[in-house]
Amino acid sequence: MRTLLSFSLFVLLFISSAFAQKRTDAHLIGHVINGGEHIPFANVYLKGTTIGTSTDETGHYRMINLPEGTYTVVATAIGYKPAEKEVTIVAGKTLEVNFKVSEDAIGLEEVVITGDRNEQSRRESSVVVNTVSPKTFTMTQSVILGEGLNFTPGLRMENNCQNCGFTQLRMNGLEGPYSQILINGRSIFSGLAGVYGLELIPSNMVDRVEVIRGGGSALYGSNAIAGTVNLILKEPINNSYEFGVNSMLSGVGMDLVPSLIPDNTANFSATAVSSDIKTGLAVFGFVRNRNPFDANNDGYSELSSIENTSVGARAFHRFGHRSKLSVDFFNIREDRRGGDRHEYPLHESNIAEAVNHSITTGAVTYDQFFRESDVLSVFASAQHVNRDSYYGANKSLSDYGETTDLTYVMGAQYKMQLSGTGIIFGVENQGGNLKD
Repeated sequence: MRTLLSFSLFVLLFISSAFAQKRTDAHLIGHVINGGEHIPFANVYLKGTTIGTSTDETGHYRMINLPEGTYTVVATAIGYKPAEKEVTIVAGKTLEVNFKVSEDAIGLEEVVITGDRNEQSRRESSVVVNTVSPKTFTMTQSVILGEGLNFTPGLRMENNCQNCGFTQLRMNGLEGPYSQILINGRSIFSGLAGVYGLELIPSNMVDRVEVIRGGGSALYGSNAIAGTVNLILKEPINNSYEFGVNSMLSGVGMDLVPSLIPDNTANFSATAVSSDIKTGLAVFGFVRNRNPFDANNDGYSELSSIENTSVGARAFHRFGHRSKLSVDFFNIREDRRGGDRHEYPLHESNIAEAVNHSITTGAVTYDQFFRESDVLSVFASAQHVNRDSYYGANKSLSDYGETTDLTYVMGAQYKMQLSGTGIIFGVENQGGNLKD
């Protein structure tokens, strides 16, 4: 395995050197507007390359040291139809390219990738793809991924255990195990992690969520009977930072509750990109603390206590204008406990259900464009889950458990365009090791 990985890395570096980017002193500047108003944080990129940026808070963008040639420049923004223009980039010259975009109220022109592992507008997708954007998470005050999915047609987050706080995602009425959870299109979210997984992932690490209801797409494995949920992590495309604090109270207006129970969260995210747009880094963090909630004052919790800390990062580097290496990493640690006598050890409770999760996920992806728009992707992803648990009653000492799970996926994929026809082929190897 180490020999194979070393050989693959050598091949990637060799290909990258062959497509190394030269300094041309060719620049592209401009703005993106709608009805006279500038659109902040719109994406602007060269089609068929890995070069892209976003507009700043004033709606202006800049790309420097671009390769010579004729390219199609595309501008996209959430809630607006994409716009594109063809330009010829010449060394030593600066071009001004401005875009006027129009509103897309129902999102038919939105670009999605989950339908058939290829970027295309929702109008042209072979299956119906629903998108949950950061705007939805913000408007609904959803601090975790599971809360935001409740606002997608056909999806429902259901609490099936008041002691342990176990929730599952129902798609089209089917239970959680029939849904396929993806991270950046890779099926490394194991069945063990998926038990509580959608409640563990903070919304600030996700750029958007693409949802396919029904088993119409066979590209993502046999688990996608009810549908597929693809979590697309945030990409560093500009220099920005964000910090937020949220506090919720349980028990407001309930006579039996002796006191209000707080649920406090704090999150931050920051992105940084080099001036030549060749290297970028995004980091994020999330902290949550929720006390147990006893709705009827009988000594047993209806909502479990939660202590969650999540950190992660995503980075990329472009070796040339048609090659890109991306690296993802995040770690989630969470303790949750339900039952009674929370101030005592687990085995001193009459009923206690508790889990301690440590989830570590890493991924590496290399993309290389060929011809006009063909792209080769080589990828490897892995996830390690360590879970300590206790499900016991009557002060039992024999109900402690420990589970470890390692899942991985690696492979290569080539997407080809021939006279308006798209062809995707490749090889993929998935595996796992579960010990309970």
